[in-house]
Amino acid sequence: MKIKYFSSIIFIVVAVILVNIIGQQFYTSIDLTEDKRYTISSPVKNVLKNISSDINIRVFLTADFLPADYKLFKKNVIEKLNSFKGVSSKINFFFEDPNKGAPELVRARGMALNQMGIKPVRVGKDQQGKDVYVFPAALVEARDTVVVNLMVNDIPGADDQTVIANSISLLEYNLAKGIQRAINPNRGVIAFTEGRGELSGGEVSDLDRTLRQQGYAVGRLRMDDIPIINPLVDVLIIAKPQQTYNTKDKFLIDQYIMNGGKVIWLIDRLTASLDSMILMNRYTPYDYPLEIEDMLFTYGFRIKPNLVMDKECTSVKLVTGTMGNAPQFDVFNWYFNPAVRPYSDNPIVKHLDRVQLRFASTIDTIITKKAKTKKTVLLRTSNKSMLKYSPVDLNFEFLREEIPETAFKEQNLPVAVLAEGEFLSNFEFNTTNDLVQLLKNEGLEHRKRSLPTKMLVVSDGDIARNDYNPETKENRALGFDRVSRYTFANKEFLMNAIEYMVDDTGIIQAKNKEVKLNLLDCDRAEKEKSYWQFINIVLPLLFLVLFGFIFHYIRKKRFGIQ
Repeated sequence: MKIKYFSSIIFIVVAVILVNIIGQQFYTSIDLTEDKRYTISSPVKNVLKNISSDINIRVFLTADFLPADYKLFKKNVIEKLNSFKGVSSKINFFFEDPNKGAPELVRARGMALNQMGIKPVRVGKDQQGKDVYVFPAALVEARDTVVVNLMVNDIPGADDQTVIANSISLLEYNLAKGIQRAINPNRGVIAFTEGRGELSGGEVSDLDRTLRQQGYAVGRLRMDDIPIINPLVDVLIIAKPQQTYNTKDKFLIDQYIMNGGKVIWLIDRLTASLDSMILMNRYTPYDYPLEIEDMLFTYGFRIKPNLVMDKECTSVKLVTGTMGNAPQFDVFNWYFNPAVRPYSDNPIVKHLDRVQLRFASTIDTIITKKAKTKKTVLLRTSNKSMLKYSPVDLNFEFLREEIPETAFKEQNLPVAVLAEGEFLSNFEFNTTNDLVQLLKNEGLEHRKRSLPTKMLVVSDGDIARNDYNPETKENRALGFDRVSRYTFANKEFLMNAIEYMVDDTGIIQAKNKEVKLNLLDCDRAEKEKSYWQFINIVLPLLFLVLFGFIFHYIRKKRFGIQ
């Protein structure tokens, strides 16, 4: 009997040890949360499963003192990395505190992290009253070393709890994106067209620089100098052309699309600009002579000859007089510069701040029965908009008297549309032998229906333009507004669109994950403090005592104990 008893004990001990050993090698969990915060999305899981060599992740989000919000955030980072490690054993992670060590070492380490783009964040004071800083970022090390900023603050004026909630929602995407970049530093080829009055290299220098920093190869394509558009170009950006596209230009772009090429059209329909209005005091814009309306119509778009005015807009600073020899300026709401909101759950605009446009037009979507195309409106104006149709006399008269509220009766006008699927060729029937021969010379055939692809149409070319001084070669950040000193999300919008088009793994879909944090109502907690202390402390003890009495009573009745 004793041998059998000891055998059972030994068996249980061995089983527990084996379970612990196995548990250290494999991480798994059952996600019972409403928002599925611990469930890794399928695209990210596929990326992790295909990792072939070790990846080291150094996380700097740690310190001797952390407020409750940051402890919660750190806990979520650990859980997310553990879930990644559960999918791929190649993932290794550890936490480092950059504030540890001698003052000289801490200072040098901080400067090194700062040069990498990792900025410290003050989180409070420790028990000695000293300021505590953390570095909410990670370094992902594989073929390349990539900085991942874990704390994302895309909402101006947001409190710490909101920032942390958004950052937790984006943890999976940001970490997976960093891992993917570290594994494969070469992300794709992006080409800006030139030769038809498009934005210059200086005017898109901030977007160009960011693309290069993200691992993209960036170049410029002069339409007159190429026999075809190289199929190795992943995304073609046509940024604010102002001159006519001839038949050959249109044919090359069309066949690039038919062979699966992806295009971002940033098109101004009318020649409106604030500089022209200031120069002439009043100005009547006309259509740019692009001759691409037929192409866009075939693909399912029509940029209308109008200008959007929106109550939700940015401001301009204009000279209204002089005092002595000094000009006097006033600031006015400039309804022609709408600050548009994202209008979709598409990951391109998920968690995105407002985007600034200048003299935008509305976009109609055309039903193309023969082509299998899905269209998604990404950006719209507010519910207080109005339209000025061409021909329109642009002047500053409306600044003298406020436009009545009732005039802004248009709502949610589309200004950016994404299309995905198959497109019909604009040269399905009207091509020539000479054009077909251009393709044959490069070993390509004339296609009348596209391979599955994507394109984006935005009715404002200036969405990609940063302020640029050609004399000093200086430029400001893309989306920066000089009057408000605020940077809008123009660059993030375009970078997301490019990533969405280039990345076949689909990890950008992880941006759609929403994590709901049930935050404590501090005012209610203080008012109901005694009640909840009774519920959480006294009531469990009463239940325990009651259970003891009942158990003792049943035991007495059953065994006849006196």
